[in-house]
Amino acid sequence: MRVKLAFETLGTFFLCLAVTMTEGAGAPLLVAALLCALVYVGGPVSGAHYNPAVSLAFRLRGRMPKGGLVSYVFIQLLAATAAGLLAGLLVDYDPERAAALAATMPASVFEGFLSLAVAETLGTGLLAFVILMVATSRLTAGNGYYGVAIALTVLGAAGMFSANAPFLNPAVTLASQIKGPASAFGSEGSVLADFAREWTFLAKAFPRTAGQLFCQLLGATLAARLFLRLFPEER
Repeated sequence: MRVKLAFETLGTFFLCLAVTMTEGAGAPLLVAALLCALVYVGGPVSGAHYNPAVSLAFRLRGRMPKGGLVSYVFIQLLAATAAGLLAGLLVDYDPERAAALAATMPASVFEGFLSLAVAETLGTGLLAFVILMVATSRLTAGNGYYGVAIALTVLGAAGMFSANAPFLNPAVTLASQIKGPASAFGSEGSVLADFAREWTFLAKAFPRTAGQLFCQLLGATLAARLFLRLFPEER
């Protein structure tokens, strides 16, 4: 288990770091490419989950004990926290970005949330289902394309739901939230004031973030249930 957790730590850390550090139109492709490599490296050892939602799907699928799920999720969130902190420290703090975020925040944190909820639920569910098919099904046992399939699913989901920018991963969601406050430590102005501003923004957005996390876990749950419904012999 120690080696498995080590691989989950490294994989989740670099995946979260890649998502939080890359920007622009080419970001999804770069993240998918790195994820593909990480899946091939960690797949034979830990299963290459790098995602608490995927670990939940494995648990519901019957491929992970309860204790394993707790250990995986704990280490994934720990790695995500480290990645968010490092990403924040590596980027220059932009007070104008913080002000723009605060200005564009809707009066209600759930304004326009329905489309994001659909994107997170369907996207995460699709990702979890593909992983269950290529990594746990007897129909695809021994395949060598599992890494490519998973990476292409992430890339396709990112393109399909580009207007909503879903994370499809609770660990990545956590890392992205931590990045802002961590970047305040590189501020040339008042660090405490910038840090407080970032945390105030996160506190206001917390219900929306919690809703995202719920939708991601819901998507993974639905994927596992669908998999077992379609393939009852896989129980």
